[in-house]
Amino acid sequence: MKVLVLGGSGHIGNRLLEILASNFFPDVPTGATRAPVRSGSKGIDWIRLDTCDLADLTLALRRFDAVVNCVAGDAHSISAGAQVLVQAALSAGCPRIIHLSTMSVYGPVEGTVGEDAPLNPGLGWYGRAKCEAEQHISEFVHEGGHAVILRPGCVFGPGSELWVGRIGRWLRAGRLGDLGVGGDGWSNLVHVDDVCQAAMAALKLPLKAGELPIFNLSAPDSPRWNDYFVDMALALQFTPVRRIGRRQLQLDAWLAGPPLKLAQKAFRQAQFLPSSLPAPLSPGLLRLWAQHIQLDAQQASQKLEMAWIPYAAGLKSSAGWLAENEIRTPGVGKTACIH
Repeated sequence: MKVLVLGGSGHIGNRLLEILASNFFPDVPTGATRAPVRSGSKGIDWIRLDTCDLADLTLALRRFDAVVNCVAGDAHSISAGAQVLVQAALSAGCPRIIHLSTMSVYGPVEGTVGEDAPLNPGLGWYGRAKCEAEQHISEFVHEGGHAVILRPGCVFGPGSELWVGRIGRWLRAGRLGDLGVGGDGWSNLVHVDDVCQAAMAALKLPLKAGELPIFNLSAPDSPRWNDYFVDMALALQFTPVRRIGRRQLQLDAWLAGPPLKLAQKAFRQAQFLPSSLPAPLSPGLLRLWAQHIQLDAQQASQKLEMAWIPYAAGLKSSAGWLAENEIRTPGVGKTACIH
């Protein structure tokens, strides 16, 4: 099976390519990226591709049996990109799409959530764009294509900037710790290798005409956010672990967050992001950490035959990766991570 991974230079896409190359398919997997084509990746081919360019994507897909959509980015890249992908796959005769969605499509709902829960775009631009992308994938199936949708929770593990890198920096800076009731929500953590395991199983999953399987991805032993924060702090020896009150979190998110976000955007536009610039906390993260939503991943366990990586092993590999990417800052007693 010839597989193209869109967003191949991202956290999940790059890891999936590595696993495909070493353990699964006899054909060499191909990664697509907007950046200059990479070299030196053993057993992986690379192409430079704008996934929102219909003509280029259609031409590329004619060489593949399946495509895994790991594209991230802004709302346009996510929603319009999925629409272009569907049009290109239908025109090129590429029969199968594995689409990485997110738990954000469920919105602010609480309780145990299965894949049959209605989509709710109420969590802002990201959740809305992901809901729209899923609708495009549904249209692909309606037009005769085969597709599988994966809805991961929060993807951690080595290489995860979102749920390991910045969490570690916030813990070290004393901006994060035990949040009390503000961190009592379920984390729905899933290791990046488990997401890749699910994608590989989805590539070979038997599908019937008109069928669109959807799978939540969250480890069965995924902890509450407070437990994750404290466990990570202890693993990195960022102690004593602070107790962070609701007022401090709100001040950080609502007052410091917007200026930091604007500075971050300005530096990125200038193609320069200083390592000393703190990552902003957002009000959306505060809502997530307190949200009592727990993904039901039984369908993935049964139909994709998932062998979930235990939380303790995932925590160890995450903390190990972060520790390996630290440098000692002169005159500072603690370590500072490379951004």
